[in-house]
Amino acid sequence: MNKLTSPDVRGELLDDETALRLMDHPDSTEEIPTLDISAYLDGQPGGLEQAARDLHDISTTVGFFYLCGHGVPQSVIDDIFRETQRYHELPDSVKELVPRVNYDGFKSGYHGLFEKRPEAKVNIITDAKPNMLAKFSVNREGGSGGLSMSEEERRIERNVWPENLPGFKDVVLDYHYRIETLARSFLPLWAKCLSLPLDYFEPYFATPHLTLSLLHYPPQKEIGNRQYGIAPHTDNSLMTFLAQSNVPGLAVRMPSGHWRLVEAVPGTLLINTGNLLVRWTNGTYLSTKHRVINTNTVDRYSIPLFFGPSGDALIECVPTCTGPDRPRLYEPITYKDLRRWYYGE
Repeated sequence: MNKLTSPDVRGELLDDETALRLMDHPDSTEEIPTLDISAYLDGQPGGLEQAARDLHDISTTVGFFYLCGHGVPQSVIDDIFRETQRYHELPDSVKELVPRVNYDGFKSGYHGLFEKRPEAKVNIITDAKPNMLAKFSVNREGGSGGLSMSEEERRIERNVWPENLPGFKDVVLDYHYRIETLARSFLPLWAKCLSLPLDYFEPYFATPHLTLSLLHYPPQKEIGNRQYGIAPHTDNSLMTFLAQSNVPGLAVRMPSGHWRLVEAVPGTLLINTGNLLVRWTNGTYLSTKHRVINTNTVDRYSIPLFFGPSGDALIECVPTCTGPDRPRLYEPITYKDLRRWYYGE
């Protein structure tokens, strides 16, 4: 079996009628855990150790969790949702004036509703219809190429912004920066989880990958026929930080194999781990399947930020997750090449 497409990275195909019914009609009441990192961020004694223990347990069982004590003010989250809705309420003809940017595999710009995208290795069902989703994405200013980037490359503008939308860029970049700071705070936690030096992962994140997407799901009147807001998939980054509105639609595959509809919990962000962490930990940690169907009568907005290492970071099993009785499951690969595989490029 190809190392890149093994079930631990992509997940088994879920095409039989029972699996599709469970995805489309979530009925699980299993708990999605909560991780409180306030003591860790405040530097309290034992805060790092407790957060790492909880994070390890979550990542080996569910792979999704509510994050509280994260330090991002609710007013900042409210602002980014207001700007998301304001942007998506623009006419398509205006949104489509913003050109797309693809700099070394890191894409930004507007993608319209039902737009077909190269998702052959993203989805975990075959013949899924184009996603019932529109989005505007931005990447980290300064680039994500890694230590090999020249100063000239670091100064290249990474994003293109809509005109005549005052305040939009400032709010989006402020939120982007705050989530980058939060995401970086997890690097010592992951190191502690894996019995590594606390600064072990820092060199991999010299210029990290951070794609922020402002998502809009219109109401979906019918369920089935392989139509989704976002088709069932696993994420490819280290972690995803998701701000949810109070309109449900996201469902997660739980340990039982049944799917659970994810509620929005005030004051929290929803976090999931991705395929990168599966590779780094030799299958110790999960990359959990999830999908979106907006069955409501109103539009749904959500805001994920995908956090990963620099493009030139070499991803290979960490030393504490392999040994004589535990061979490496995956060949080393740069993060940039892993993304190219994931998107079928």
